[in-house]
Amino acid sequence: MANAIKPERILKDLAKLWVDLAKEEGEKNSAGVLRACAMTLIVAVEEEVDAQAVGETIAELMHEHPSRVIVLYVKKDGAGELDARVFAQCWMPFGRRQQICCEEIEITAPEPVLADVPKLLLGLTVPDLPVVLWIRCPQVALRAKFQKLFPLANKIIMDSDTFNDPVRGFGFVADMNRRGTNVMDLAWTRLTPWREMVWQIFEDECNRPFLERIATVTIVHSGASIQVKYLTNWFQHALPEAEVLFETVTNGASRIRQIRFDAPGFAASIEIENGNSAVLNVNGLTQRLAVPEATERALIGQELSIVGVDPVFRSCFE
Repeated sequence: MANAIKPERILKDLAKLWVDLAKEEGEKNSAGVLRACAMTLIVAVEEEVDAQAVGETIAELMHEHPSRVIVLYVKKDGAGELDARVFAQCWMPFGRRQQICCEEIEITAPEPVLADVPKLLLGLTVPDLPVVLWIRCPQVALRAKFQKLFPLANKIIMDSDTFNDPVRGFGFVADMNRRGTNVMDLAWTRLTPWREMVWQIFEDECNRPFLERIATVTIVHSGASIQVKYLTNWFQHALPEAEVLFETVTNGASRIRQIRFDAPGFAASIEIENGNSAVLNVNGLTQRLAVPEATERALIGQELSIVGVDPVFRSCFE
């Protein structure tokens, strides 16, 4: 390992950080600091161009998913050695006098020393708590040196839509899951509102008998290729007797537009309007629903809520 940093030094800096925080709060005669940690969250980012966006997302996530956060900046230029700094993310809940704080470690790693990073991170993960690896820079995930990090994580979060070739991203996620690695794809997570609305239709006892009689499922889209692929695989697994059809529209942004279900005596559709509302139509009866915005924070928050394997997602690769 490069001599610049070692786990022992960083852990010592963290210990000093908490002593300094406690001393500072003591001088203010406040109610003190509560140290919160439910997991180790490792965030891999290419260089430091996304530092502000990542920092804002992490700060919001910590309120619901307090963690020891390790942000790994991978430098393309290859100059220098491993470097690190520690600090705390703190906030005070409304109506409380006690601050809640989480630890954050920033590590800068030039690409030639990426092979040293797994050993370093192993010494920095919180014992007996899950480890989640969020790979925000998809091209880094394809590098053999970086993939040595994978065994450290209970769950890996990626986004195949951000790959230069999303189809390759989907193939990478599929291959990792077939090998037994718990890799989740945010392209699938974006489909949560669709899947919930499908469930809502057939949760109704009046509609449930038609579920096994569905003859066709039609997906209307405008180029959302990976999401279409996930939906297709999901429907083929959940409704093996139904035929999945496709309609392509050319106007507007690339996304899923509508899903239609047809069976003898039954017709249902789901359509999202303006990105934040949906219309459900079942045999002529219409219902409107709000659709939550699929921000990066919201998507990652969903995935941090489930650290284990998602069997429904896995079934998309069978």
